[in-house]
Order: sequence, then C-alpha cells, then structure tokens
Amino acid sequence: MNSRRRSIIATCAGLFSAVGVNACSLDSTLRPGGPLSVGAVVSTGPPENALSALVTFRSSNADSARLVFRPLSAGASAFAAVVQSTPFYKLETDSGSITALGLTPDTRYQILLEVAGAGRDTTIAMEFRSGTLPPGISGLELRGTGAPTAGYTITDYTATDGAYIVVFDATGALAWYRKFAAEPGESALDAEQQSNGDFTLFVGASTGWQPTAGRFYQVTPGGKSVNTFAASGAYFTDPHELLVDFNAGKVSRTHLFGYDLRHVDLRALGGKEDQLVAGHVLLRQSAAGTVEFAWSAWDHFAVTDWLFVPRNVANLPNIDFDHPNAIDRDSRGNYLLSFAALGEITKIDANTGAIIWRFGGKHNQFEFVGDPFGGFGTQHDARFLPNGDILLMDNGQKHSPPESRAVEYRLNEATHTATMIWEFRQPAGFFSPFAGSVQRLSQGNTLLAFGAAAHLTEVGAGGSVLWEADLTNDGRRAPFLYRARRIASLYQASAP
Repeated sequence: MNSRRRSIIATCAGLFSAVGVNACSLDSTLRPGGPLSVGAVVSTGPPENALSALVTFRSSNADSARLVFRPLSAGASAFAAVVQSTPFYKLETDSGSITALGLTPDTRYQILLEVAGAGRDTTIAMEFRSGTLPPGISGLELRGTGAPTAGYTITDYTATDGAYIVVFDATGALAWYRKFAAEPGESALDAEQQSNGDFTLFVGASTGWQPTAGRFYQVTPGGKSVNTFAASGAYFTDPHELLVDFNAGKVSRTHLFGYDLRHVDLRALGGKEDQLVAGHVLLRQSAAGTVEFAWSAWDHFAVTDWLFVPRNVANLPNIDFDHPNAIDRDSRGNYLLSFAALGEITKIDANTGAIIWRFGGKHNQFEFVGDPFGGFGTQHDARFLPNGDILLMDNGQKHSPPESRAVEYRLNEATHTATMIWEFRQPAGFFSPFAGSVQRLSQGNTLLAFGAAAHLTEVGAGGSVLWEADLTNDGRRAPFLYRARRIASLYQASAP
C-alpha cells in the first residue's frame, strides 16, 4: 500500500473515533501518489429535519466538494429514487461539512463525497439510513393528478407538535421540512425561500390584528438557525410577508409589516362607538432592526376606505381595517402593497412615501378594460412580472356569485387604464375566500394556491390544467395553507 493511501485511511480512522461513523470507504479510482487526501464521516442532520444527512470531512489540496447520493433500499419516492447531488461548494480550509437534502424517510442511502483540486479528484463512499418523520407530518403529502413542472413546492403547515416549513417533490412526497417550536395557539405562516437560498417562516398567534407577539425565523437549507426578525418599536409583527435583502451573503435589511391598535368609532360601518382596530405600517429595517423607513396606513387611508367589513364587526374584540398581505418592488425599488380589506393595491415611493397610484378599492384610479368581473377583491400575492404587469390572486368576494381566480393586468399610468391580459378560472368555478397565492413560472406556466381550500393548480399559458393537488395528511385535506411557491432547488435560490 502506498504512503498516500495509508495517509487517507488514517485520516478516516481518526475521524471515525472522534465523531462516530456510520460508514466510510475509499473509491477504487483514487490515483496512487495523487495530491489529494480526504477523510469523512456521515451522521444524521439536524433533529428538526430527519430527511437529511450531514457529511463532515477533512481534506488536503482540495478546492471544492459535493455529495452524490442514491437510495439502496425500497421505499423511496419515484423522484427521490434517482441519483441526486448537491452543488459543488468551494473549500476555504482543510475541513468542512455538506448536507444531503431531499431524502426519503427510513431509507438506506449510498452517499459519495467527491472532492476536487489541483486538476485531480477522488471519492469516498458511505452508507446512511435516514430517520423517521415526526408524528405531526408523517402522513403529509400533495395528493394530485397530472404532472407539475420540475422543482419542489414549498408551503407552511401547522401540526399538533409544532410549526413547519414543508417542501414536496414532483411526486407530492415530502422532501424537506424544518420544525419550529410553537406555543398553544401559534401557527405557521408565510414559508418562503429567500434570494440567498435560506428559508423563512412566521410563527405566532397573530393573523394581522391580535395584540400578540410573533416572529419570523431564518434557517439555512441545512436547517441551521440564522436569524429571528420582528417589527421594531411599539409595533406587533404582521405574519403575511417578509422580504430579506442580502449583501455579500449577509442580511442587509428586511421589509415587513407591523401594526398598532387604536380605539376607533365604527358606527358608520355597523360597529360600535369604541372598538379596537389595527392599522399597519410598512417597515424597512436594518439587519440590527433599526427602522430606516416607515409608512403607516393610518396616515394615508381612512377607516371608511374599508371595503370588506365583516358582517359581525360589532361583535369582534379587535380587527384590522386594511389587512395587507404582500410586499413587492419595481425595478426602481418602489413598493407595491396589497391591502385585502380595502380591495386595493397601492404603489408608493420608497424614498418619500408618497402614493404613486391606487388600484382597486373605493379610491381606484384606473379604468378596468377587458375584465369580465370589472375588478378584484380581497386579493392576495400581488406581484410585478418582469414585463411590468401585475399578477395577483383574486379571492373574488365581490363577484356575483363569488369566484376565485388568478388575473394579470397591464397598467397604463398615462391613460389610467388597467387592461386584463390573462386570467385563469377553474372550469366549474371555485371560491377560496381568503389566503392563497399565484406564481408565474419561468417557462410561462402559472402556479395557483387556493389557500382556504388547501388546493393547488398549475396551468399552462393557454389555461390548460397540467396538475392539481390537495395538501393532505393521512388522506384528509388540510384545513388551510397560506401561500405556495415552486422552487428549483433545496440548496440555492434559482428560477423555477
């Protein structure tokens, strides 16, 4: 045995005794006398995600590494049964760790660590058995028909044992999750993959008006906790949206809603003389939580702008009059805000806070063109498309009869017209009175989530239904999901 091969085996043995190894072996293609040496161990990933494996290694003369893995035992979903791999990661030191994601529960895997450097490469093969799912999500799946486009689908889920980010593969099987502790009455909301590939989730008892604390968590794809975000000052944290900006991989600022509650006379709207009402403020905060920009609905809207007033408003101990649920930005950084209770989408200047225009609601400044419904109501997830159009989920409470849809408008700010470019309506009609999302995918398809029905639909550009699914647990449809997104990778953000 040559000295290089003995050195690598010794490195492996040292790691085994120090960490506690499941398996390790050397690939037979290792070149005798080559400049690379590497040793590795594989262990379970974080306790909050049993569908992962952590490979820790040491190397010399290597500049990059990745994992390649495949199941060795039956039980893997059709998607997970194929050979998968992580991206290549640049190595800055002689030690590192990489997490394999998207495993099937209780399944034996072969995992290959590939390292490269100095024009050479080598491989170490290991075996690993994934863990079992927590009881609260052991039967969770997207049960559907048809075939979605490539990628994964992410959403939120609240179980009896905690709050979850959950991600499903193209077969509807659970491929990734992150569990968070939740107090009684707290729920999961707004699961997202941020632009750096990390995941965020709101956990709290707020739905946008309760005087209670809540927080957003940021975790890496490997499940490591990174940050917790909340509205600063005297504001409660709204659960509906968080945008995170990054600079050189680090958080530079956040964009989210906060709210405060005030005593308001609601007799003109069928309420009482003195009721507790929440109004929202858009906050742009530094990484440390310092408020850099604040825009308050109390300063720009009147309570009488409230379009969708609950019939039993007089009996509610507290409620909000604006109910924002989406934040987006145009190419200049100006904000697009969706206020469901006002039936309005508002564009504001990100520097001055001045309202640029109001679209929908009692103060609509645009004429609807080509829209059979003549507008939208209690909308969710309003977003700019790359061409400047606005795509949104129209929950449809103002339609007669009520009907939900996805709709795209092209706004002409000079003529103040809003032309309907595209819409999708379920063939038999469908009504989801609250929550939901809509996402235009890179190849032109559109993913809809009817939140109150926990139902997802993917349609082609011409409106043909390609895939439909319900979020189910043990065969029973979930009561709710807030938003769903298609993502291309569990490891890094990229266009789906």
